[in-house]
Amino acid sequence: MRPVSRLSRRLRASIRRDRERPWRRRAKRAVLLATALVLAVGGGFWARQSGVAGRIGDGLEAGLDRLARTTGFVVREVTVEGRVRTDPRDLAKALESRVGASILSVELEDVRKQLEGLPWVKSAAVRRQLPGTLHAVIEEHRPLALWREKPGARTRLIDEEGDIVPVADLRPFAGLPLLIGAGAPRDAARFLNLLASEPEIAKRTTVASFVGGRRWNLYVDGRIEVRLPAEGEATALRRLAAEDRANRLLDRAVEAIDLRSADWIVVRMIEPPAKKPTASGGRGA
Repeated sequence: MRPVSRLSRRLRASIRRDRERPWRRRAKRAVLLATALVLAVGGGFWARQSGVAGRIGDGLEAGLDRLARTTGFVVREVTVEGRVRTDPRDLAKALESRVGASILSVELEDVRKQLEGLPWVKSAAVRRQLPGTLHAVIEEHRPLALWREKPGARTRLIDEEGDIVPVADLRPFAGLPLLIGAGAPRDAARFLNLLASEPEIAKRTTVASFVGGRRWNLYVDGRIEVRLPAEGEATALRRLAAEDRANRLLDRAVEAIDLRSADWIVVRMIEPPAKKPTASGGRGA
């Protein structure tokens, strides 16, 4: 658990402090809080039954707010758990505005929605820790890969569930795999986990393209296209890795490798440039 912030001296000074003896203060708070809860439940029930909820709702809420402040149930600290990449300044902006407010009047759902609006926050839960702490637990996106829907399209960052992470600066993630193709995010985690089972192939793969929404092509060292089957990908990758270990296939002048057949590997070599015909000299007699 990491504290987002603690109250400044100015904010601490602005909060009324009860100077009674500790045991009297605790007893008074307990009695008043219990009274507040009874009034809140009973008053809300009566309002619904009598049809005047609109008229008394504001007054009841204001009374509870005053009571909470009198008994010391005021937000004095906000804490957050689970932060890794989220900017602490964004968290402070979302949470510290509640400091000094009655802890009973804070709308937890509003705070949750505000936190989930931050770029790295995937989900959030907020709870009260009486008498004076708001505690948030956040789950952040875990970056998996970069993705383009088609060649030349905007590059996006996706997480392990295929969701787009709405961050603008992608430079810190330049080392992640680049995936291309509509529908690639939904299959990305499964496929990249499969590719990692052959680490020598994985570390040389520069791009993976999702073809027709059903199978993948790899681009090794940025020059060799490897066509994988729609089924039996793991077997095909093992065959490729074994062939490379035995014959250094990926270090040859290879343009494409087709692994879609279970019976053979089709290799297309790079054709050498055609020699230009030399002009014959001399004249006929």
